[in-house]
Amino acid sequence: MKIKIPFKTPTCNHLYYHRGNIKILTREARELKEEIKLIVYNSLPFVCRNLNDGLKVEVEIHENWLTKKGEIKKKDISNREKFLIDSIFDALNIDDKFIFEQTMKKVQSEKEFAIIKIQDRAIEQRPSLQDFEKPRRKS
Repeated sequence: MKIKIPFKTPTCNHLYYHRGNIKILTREARELKEEIKLIVYNSLPFVCRNLNDGLKVEVEIHENWLTKKGEIKKKDISNREKFLIDSIFDALNIDDKFIFEQTMKKVQSEKEFAIIKIQDRAIEQRPSLQDFEKPRRKS
């Protein structure tokens, strides 16, 4: 499945406000989440053979990453990932715990948008219980 979000994705710094110790999505963030849901619905169907095989997610953030002098701007893409992935997986009604592989990359572009690709992992890459077991001490 390939989803194109045709606008700049905001950073987490601009999506929440605090009421005491509680973090709450701003109205703008809730509206943005609904807009992303509509985009995902229009990109359906997403068919996954078996969620327990895990999912692979690739995220590309397209925008201008360079200053006028041609130097790299101080912009971090990692704090954009959480809201974007949460919004998409919420629309798909899939828990993001099934993501076993995730890559993000910056793509230099004058237009601002994001592309997200979601696919099943190959069966031979399926995690086994041994991947999660603690090593035993030798006696």
